[in-house]
Amino acid sequence: MRTRLSGHLDTLRPYDLVVTPVITALGAALAVPAPADGRLLPAAALGLTACAGALYTADYLTRHEDGRTKPYRPIPSGRLRAATARRCAVLLWLAAFVLATLANWRSLLFLGLAVLAQDAYGRGLKGRGLWGDLAVGFSGWSCPLLAGACCTAPWPPAHLMAPALLLGAQGTFGNLLLAVDDRPHDLRAGCRTLPVRHGPGRAWTVLTALAVAGYAGALLLPVQLGQRATAPVFLLLVLPAAGTAAAVLVTVRRRTADAVELHMYERALLPAALWSLTGRTAVAVAVAAACAGVLRLTSRPMLRPEPYEEGGAVSA
Repeated sequence: MRTRLSGHLDTLRPYDLVVTPVITALGAALAVPAPADGRLLPAAALGLTACAGALYTADYLTRHEDGRTKPYRPIPSGRLRAATARRCAVLLWLAAFVLATLANWRSLLFLGLAVLAQDAYGRGLKGRGLWGDLAVGFSGWSCPLLAGACCTAPWPPAHLMAPALLLGAQGTFGNLLLAVDDRPHDLRAGCRTLPVRHGPGRAWTVLTALAVAGYAGALLLPVQLGQRATAPVFLLLVLPAAGTAAAVLVTVRRRTADAVELHMYERALLPAALWSLTGRTAVAVAVAAACAGVLRLTSRPMLRPEPYEEGGAVSA
């Protein structure tokens, strides 16, 4: 029983699971002026169930590749049966679609887009270089924001496009960073990610471009959203996020520390900064503290590939 529970816990990745409901609730909060708190809870529940479904789906679709390069993961190691992962994914996606329908059927469009992108990534888009990173970034970050907006508005308003692009760029940055970390395993599996195709140097250049473009755009958000009054709090949160992104780039370049670990904190700080633009300063601080607490208290075995032994085998 304990083994099965550990398989589910590793698959659900609490460090991933905590961020998506923050983003869907953020979309609901930014979509209309001063929405009722009760309208934000369904958006958060939608993000939580959809993210959990996506995590089970991703591990199920990549189980054969993981069996060759990451046999310590839940499905290849036998701690989670493939059929169980498939059933959990189906049930969670059904729950997400029910929640979306009850809130506003239009949110189904963004959920459906996210499902298609995640499915395409698991079935081969991962090996198409930057296209795979873009698919994960925008489906996993932009789509939840827009789906959450439909919980308080008929359609996502135009002013949400800028934060959606910003979060999509950050999601793309994160997935490409994982690909850099996974390059030895992807080489072994024959998966042609951007770092495999063009090397870590080109990947670092793309990472830098994503970070610079994203945070340069972020500085304009208070004006673009008409929230000049909240700009000081926003800057207090977004500048540490930008500084952490810069530290990630330095560690990738020098290979002196765990860049992925640093990025976990950066990607929690950015949504917290965006929460400050809703006028809910206390919520923004609470989001940052809660995400940091989850990151501090949970392990991340899925993000720590085992080193190759001499001869090319992956250590179990």
